[in-house]
Amino acid sequence: MFEIKQIEAEHTYTLRQKVLMPDRSTQECGYTRDKKKETLHIGAFKEEKLIGTASFFKETHEKLKQKNGYRMRGLAIDPDHRNQLRGQTLLLFAENKLTQLDASMLWCTTSVNNVEYYQHLGFKETDHRFHLPSKGLNILMVKPL
Repeated sequence: MFEIKQIEAEHTYTLRQKVLMPDRSTQECGYTRDKKKETLHIGAFKEEKLIGTASFFKETHEKLKQKNGYRMRGLAIDPDHRNQLRGQTLLLFAENKLTQLDASMLWCTTSVNNVEYYQHLGFKETDHRFHLPSKGLNILMVKPL
């Protein structure tokens, strides 16, 4: 059985560590805004095992004029469950929740290597690009809700 539901921040850390931050300990995989009351954490489960997660923070970006935007961070799908529409289904669930919170836009930053995947999820590239020493060239992407 496949299920998607809202989860607590701590439940995201193990999968974030496995997929996004393998060089860090699980305890180091939290984000600053994880515990804010307006933050939304979504988990995808298969047979009660967490196989996907993403976090959504009420946050604006200086390059975007949109109000009521949310930032997506920590999208992590277990490698054994990729290419099964898990990320897309998780995002659709989150978008429904966010529109109930009157969110008008979703944004994220991603490495140039992941742009095609985010385009597949409905995000559009912006002109804003920046370099992170640990991750290389990154791009700001947006998706209207």
